[in-house]
Order: sequence, then structure tokens, then C-alpha cells
Amino acid sequence: MNRVFVLFLIVIFYSCDRKSDNNINGDSITRIDLLTEPESTIKKLSEIATTVEYIPLQTTENSFITSFVLKIVNKDDRIYIQNSQMRNEILCFNRDGKFLFKLQNSGRGPEEYTFISDFDVSSDNKSLTILSVIDHKLLFYGISDTGFAFHRSIKLGDPVPDNIGLVPETDNIFLAIGPWRGDAPTLSLLINSVVDTIHFKQNCYKYKNVKKIGSRSRDELLTYSIGNRVCFKEVFRDTVFCVDAKDNSFKPRIIFDSHGTLITPEMRGGSEPVGKNTIFISSIFETPRYVIYYRSHLRNMIFDKINKVKYELNIKNVNETIANTSFETPKTVLIDDLSGGPDFHMNINLWNILCSNGKLFSLVDAITLKNYIASGDFNNVKVSDSKKAELKKLADSLIETDNPVLVMVTPKN
Repeated sequence: MNRVFVLFLIVIFYSCDRKSDNNINGDSITRIDLLTEPESTIKKLSEIATTVEYIPLQTTENSFITSFVLKIVNKDDRIYIQNSQMRNEILCFNRDGKFLFKLQNSGRGPEEYTFISDFDVSSDNKSLTILSVIDHKLLFYGISDTGFAFHRSIKLGDPVPDNIGLVPETDNIFLAIGPWRGDAPTLSLLINSVVDTIHFKQNCYKYKNVKKIGSRSRDELLTYSIGNRVCFKEVFRDTVFCVDAKDNSFKPRIIFDSHGTLITPEMRGGSEPVGKNTIFISSIFETPRYVIYYRSHLRNMIFDKINKVKYELNIKNVNETIANTSFETPKTVLIDDLSGGPDFHMNINLWNILCSNGKLFSLVDAITLKNYIASGDFNNVKVSDSKKAELKKLADSLIETDNPVLVMVTPKN
């Protein structure tokens, strides 16, 4: 009887382990109904996460960043941050927040770029690839312990991609070419390091009866990575595809059942009005357990792939100041009941570019953290004394003009 019970436990453990692997790199398809109402609204980090880490980003004359960043890439023990548009640079920190080095090569030369439209880092942390839409080129840099070293650049034809993704454990590059001109469909393209086309897929939908087209947008073709897969979703499709590194094919990974409510080419092109019930998905991020996505009408959703349950993330209007201009921004706001820190804030439509490698990231200004620690809210928070002491020690070590503190959340598995 005991042997049967032990065998049963082994089978259950093995099945759960395989299920977890499939969530990351397997071929199983997740289906999400966009029209069903969520079970409830999540307001606390403990409902979806296991840990919260506060990482003070070292402040030097070469590492100053603003609280407004364009992208974060998390690879092993390093974190790469694309600074705001005014600085046009990529800074590298280690997981303790120590500044290591940065790339700042703005210019018109062969080793330079006018503007970093997108970037990605290889899975072995040894190479950086930059997309510069304005310059029509990809730039390749090696990464060492001391900095970035230019290797080469490749001139791109027209149309130029909007987003890129390096396929883990390969030299292949995924290019997302959106239909921003209106005269061609979306093109999902996979190339190798010498720019040979390996695989491609056209989205059969393109803008129709175009009245006014010309602006570029990252949400025309969303990209993100999970495990060893690069995933992408085209603006007029309800399916998220992934690049299979084994055979270089594009396979369905997530299907959003929209019941015909997704935005259409006619609506995006301006020839038809956008209906009040029309749904537009402008951000997606995935962890081993969750799919997090922002859909129109100010709704941030999180789908539990294990329990097949959908929840809504709490959204509030948050006051922000950028370039001396104050305004309100709708953000996901979750109470940090794990470490006792200030509320976790995330721009509702930036999940796929400000989260990476299964982690959720946010930034909190040094002065905001210091003021919170000195407030009654922190004194009354219900977490262990050791966690409160650790956070207070961090806040006391900061000065008001220091770099923002990086907040890293690890979701449940």
C-alpha cells in the first residue's frame, strides 16, 4: 500500500513539473475569454507574488536616470535600463544596483545611432542588439565585464521594424514590422545573424480606406519573451504566436477569444468609428503562471494559467511630474503587503517593455520612498519587523537626489 502511495506521489509530482515546463516552453495553448468578467479585483501583491525586492540604483555622474524609462531587460545577474528619450542611452546595473557601464553612442557614424527604438540582450548576456528606426539599421555590440564593444551594423530596407527580439540560445532575431504606413500588412520576420530570412508570416489584415496614417506605435505588434520563446501579437489578430527555437516555426501560444469585438482595420484606418464595446489590447506580459494584459476601457487583467481564472488588477490615477509638468496617469496600484514598502505602481500599458524574464519592475523616486518610510502608513503596515528595518535602513541611506529605487516583484509559480 505504501509503495502504491509513493508511486502516486511521484506521478503527481512529475505531472505538475511537466505542466510547469509547458507553461514556459511547451506547445500548450492558453485560451482567454475577453468578455467574461473577472472573479475579483486584486489589490495586494501577496495575492499574485512571493517576494518584493528594493534595489537602490547606484548614483554617479555617469549613471543618473529618470523615473521615466523606456525599457528594462533582466538577464541573470544584470539589469539593462533604457533611459528616457532625452538621454538615449542604455545603462547596465548588477542585481545589487551597482552601476557597471553604459552605452551612449548617439550620432551619425557607423558605430552610432540617432535614437534607440528598441533593444534586446542575448540569453548568454554576451551581446546587445539595438534597433534604430530613424537610421534604418541594426547595431550589434559585445558585452564584457567592463562594457559594450561595437561589432557591426546592418542596414535595413523598407519598411523598418518597430520591435525586435533575440531568440534565446540562438543567433536568430525576430523583427516585428507593423502596418504603420497603411499600404502593407503586418510582417513577422525571423532572420539570422547574416540577415538571411529564416521564416516569416504576414498578417492578412492591413489598414483599409486609410485617411491618416504615419505614426509608429509599439502596440501595433507586441513582443515579449518567456523562457526560450519570443512571443508576438499582431494588432488585428486575437492570437499570440511564439517563435519555436527548435524548428524556427511560429506557433500559437495564447488565443484571446474576443467574440468579434477586437478593433478592425477599418477602425484603425479611420474609415469607421470605434465602437464603445470595441476591445484593443495594447500590452501583454507573461510569467510561468500568469498572463498580464491591458485591454481598452482602462482594464488591466491577469489570467492564472494553472487555475484558469481571470482577475482584474486595481487601477488608480496617480499624480506624476515629468519635465516640470504635472499630470495624472492611470496605473496599476498594488499594496506591498510583502515587504511593507509603498504601493507598487505600473503603467497600465507598459507590461511588455518594463517587465522581463518573469519579473515585474517599477521605479520609486528616492524622495518618495524616504517620505513614505517617515509616514504613519509605514509605521502601521503589517509585515515582519526585520523587513521594516531593512527597508528603513535602505531609505536612510538615500539622499533626495539619488537615482530612483528599482522595485522587482517575483510572481508566484
